Amino acid sequence: MDPDAFTASLFKWDPRNVLSTAPPPRPSQLLDYTVAPSAAPMSYHPARLPRELGGLEELFQAYGIRYYTAAKIAELGFTVSTLVDMKDDELDDMMNSLSQIFRWDLLVGERYGIKAAIRAERRRLDEEEMKRRGLLSGDTTNTLDALSQE
Repeated sequence: MDPDAFTASLFKWDPRNVLSTAPPPRPSQLLDYTVAPSAAPMSYHPARLPRELGGLEELFQAYGIRYYTAAKIAELGFTVSTLVDMKDDELDDMMNSLSQIFRWDLLVGERYGIKAAIRAERRRLDEEEMKRRGLLSGDTTNTLDALSQE
């Protein structure tokens, strides 16, 4: 067995021939992957406009809740009125669902802030309802005390 015959049959191709048939590399290949600008600008139509979070941003603004958290709560379909009507256990379930669905970790302060904001909104709505019914007067003087002082 001739060792030269084996190596000659193993390497029958000419590497110079293969390189010459390939097209030369282009110097700026990164520019090929950019998107060509279109004539009409693409418009983005979200399901809800950023300012339309169902009043959640105003509700949570003073309680240290991140805007992104309020947006995700709104994305789940909750509004201020639905949150106010929920019990504390249901609020906990909603916050756990928020964490699991969006893989979004709520800060401990956010959990307390959400509950505090909703409790404050409940109190405000209850006071408005009592004022509407006339049960809670706007003045601080008691009429019985005023009559007893005469």
